Amino acid sequence: MKTKFVFITAMACISMTVAAQRQADAVIPFPQDIRQIVINPVNGHVIVKEKDAVSSENTETNTVEWTIKKEDIVKISSVEKAQKVLDALSSASSLTASMQTSDVVEMVPNSPYIRCVIENRDIIINSLSGKVVFNSGDNDYRIMESRFLPEADEFLLLVSDGKVISYVLWNLQDGVAGWKTDLGEVESLMNMFKSLFKNDASVDKTEVSGNAIYASLKGILYKLDRASGKVIWQAKDKINSFYPTQSGENLVIIKNSGGLLSSKQALNIWRTSDGMPVWKDDITTKYILYLEDWSDKLLVAYTNGFNFYSYADGKKLWKKDPKGSDIKQVIPIGRDYLYIADKEMNLINGEGINLWKKTIEISDNSEDAVHFLGKVENNRVFYLTSTYGNMVDYASGKKIWKKNIEFDKKRPLLYAQDDRTKAFLVYNDKKIYKFDPNASDKPEPVAKLKEIKDDKTMSGIELFDWGISLTGQSEVIGVSFDGTTRYHNTYKEPGATGRKLMGLAGSTLKTAKSVSQSQIIFQSVNERGERVETGRADLFNKNTQTAGAASGEIGAFLAAKAKRFNALKQNEEFAFVLNKSDNGIELVKVRKEDGKEVDRISLDNNQPVYDVDPVNGAIYYAYKNELRIFK
Repeated sequence: MKTKFVFITAMACISMTVAAQRQADAVIPFPQDIRQIVINPVNGHVIVKEKDAVSSENTETNTVEWTIKKEDIVKISSVEKAQKVLDALSSASSLTASMQTSDVVEMVPNSPYIRCVIENRDIIINSLSGKVVFNSGDNDYRIMESRFLPEADEFLLLVSDGKVISYVLWNLQDGVAGWKTDLGEVESLMNMFKSLFKNDASVDKTEVSGNAIYASLKGILYKLDRASGKVIWQAKDKINSFYPTQSGENLVIIKNSGGLLSSKQALNIWRTSDGMPVWKDDITTKYILYLEDWSDKLLVAYTNGFNFYSYADGKKLWKKDPKGSDIKQVIPIGRDYLYIADKEMNLINGEGINLWKKTIEISDNSEDAVHFLGKVENNRVFYLTSTYGNMVDYASGKKIWKKNIEFDKKRPLLYAQDDRTKAFLVYNDKKIYKFDPNASDKPEPVAKLKEIKDDKTMSGIELFDWGISLTGQSEVIGVSFDGTTRYHNTYKEPGATGRKLMGLAGSTLKTAKSVSQSQIIFQSVNERGERVETGRADLFNKNTQTAGAASGEIGAFLAAKAKRFNALKQNEEFAFVLNKSDNGIELVKVRKEDGKEVDRISLDNNQPVYDVDPVNGAIYYAYKNELRIFK
């Protein structure tokens, strides 16, 4: 029955029930002090970074599976060369902003690969085998950007030797470049981008569509032949972002419009064949929020309206935009659209006709957070903001309860949904409310928690069969559905400087001025009106059968991931917290179901190098040159 959880890592606990400190289940020594540990989400192994080496510790056998040392990848003869490339690129700071320069290890998302920098060498490692699949020390260039292309197990690398900037398609199976395409000299490209750097709102991105790769660099869009790397065309206009349509015949293009401080954007459809616009004139709007591709028409939602536009000529298909100004969010529900305008919400159908007679105010302030808004059971819409909570009949648009439940916006608001009853449990200002889609009576507090001492720091909520647990910086509380307190543990934190607290946070109603191009939602809809995934294949959420059918490194990756996540445990049962006690600083594992401490681990400072595996709950702690494992 557990549905929503918060993983708390940076708090301290003095619990009512104390578990004795214990020794590590395994201790693995390394030659140097450990600087960083990263849990490999693919197989659960721990990537260990020392000053001059990267290793993978097998958590099943408690042994080091592979190690890559500095001397294995760094040739003395290439040290000066790598530094010269870095020095030559130092003037092109706008181009090298995303370039790795420190010895930080990072997993490439949705892949088995690790990226790191050792002695100014860009290194890509296969985390499953320890094989170095790319080493810039063997080449004359440094990586400026890397974009993983899972369809063929390749990286599209933006590289430079200090003089020329190029795209390289790197084949990870063979460890060689499939092709290298020069874009131009660094100096000339800098001049080309110079005006854009003054107001750089562009998004560097890569999309694979059919036999082409579309790549944008600082507002310049290139179409590359995937097989040869040849530039088929280069866009004449600078763009902000682009989205391939599901037909593969067009690109949706977004550009800036107006002067430096202009809030307007221009949108058009370009042919993929030659990069030329389909519509005679751009659509000029304010900030764009949401796009839907229907193959023959495009829904465009922006801050001052939304409408369908014909693919053929760019003309509006609805007679007028839906009512409302300062639109912030559009939520598709079947063929209908629920949307927020300023502080209100409304519902329209696929023809642009209002389904509700009146708009419904959901907040007092357009800056308020929206914690939940959507269709729920019993044909209702539930809205939960930092100001109000209520339900609305989907068909009529009438509120279920005449008066909203009002919340204290200065206090945290947390919620969890019961999968069985579909009810929402909401915490705010020391009160717990139950919003039941099948109920007709106005919700009243099911519990009033006067004993909470530090309400402003409450940040986590978890649902159990007996009730909910609440977690804050200074206490953890379990409350039954009848309002009685099952446990109440108080906490003391050993100083949080430099550490992050992780908690629930709602999206905001803030104006779309704060929405970047990378946050625009682009959705495709098929002929049946069903929203579908398009573009890059989602190889990483498929089942074990797909993993078994895949080949090469991607097949091994999928198989390892399937094996690991098929054994997923619900570790939202525990909070891992830091505790300052008479014995010093400890990491305490607290069971939320009953508030008991089930583990205590002694630490050497209040900013320890440690990580917790979300799958099996194991704790990995780096003490000087030792990796200590607590299973």
